[in-house]
Amino acid sequence: MFVLSFKHNRKKTIIVLAVLLAAVTGAVALAAVRNAGPRAVSGGKEYILAAADNDQRVAFFGQFGWKVKSEPVSEGDVTIPEKFNDVYTAYNNLQKEQGLDLEPYAGRTCRQWVYEITNYPQQETMRGTLLVYDGRVIGGDLSTPALDGFMTGFDGRDESDDYSANQPTLARDNTGALASPSSAAPASSEPKKSASSAVPANAWPTD
Repeated sequence: MFVLSFKHNRKKTIIVLAVLLAAVTGAVALAAVRNAGPRAVSGGKEYILAAADNDQRVAFFGQFGWKVKSEPVSEGDVTIPEKFNDVYTAYNNLQKEQGLDLEPYAGRTCRQWVYEITNYPQQETMRGTLLVYDGRVIGGDLSTPALDGFMTGFDGRDESDDYSANQPTLARDNTGALASPSSAAPASSEPKKSASSAVPANAWPTD
């Protein structure tokens, strides 16, 4: 009787342990999802902003279906200007469309990472730019490396819904500098004399 009772209890113990293991695994997985980092919403879809290391930055683009080369094309420091000029205002309107906003970071220096996207339709060369502050994406875009090209948000739509009325079209030159195609030079190439509206010289680095 003792032996039979022991076997019976052993089965119960195994079942209880299996249930507990499943519950703990589920709780850990749920916690991992909840603690995956800050998020934003674009087009009704939520995406994770974690970008503390290269793997996270590559994975960031994967959320939108983009494949990128694992090694960045370039990286450098970017200072968000304290007061936005027309180009920066238009650029921030693009950020707001994808659930981000650069205004809280005005005057701060972040890190810019540029990756080459390998599967953007009908584009031989397409680059994805990330602005990262404290391990999270605070802004960025997809663009062709030419002033006569175009820029779009992370979702890859050809055009923004509205960068804002009378704002310039946006692009990047072949160095990665933010610019308006209608202007003769990148937005950061010649800072204005007025300190209140100047864009820092390192606002959009040129490698």
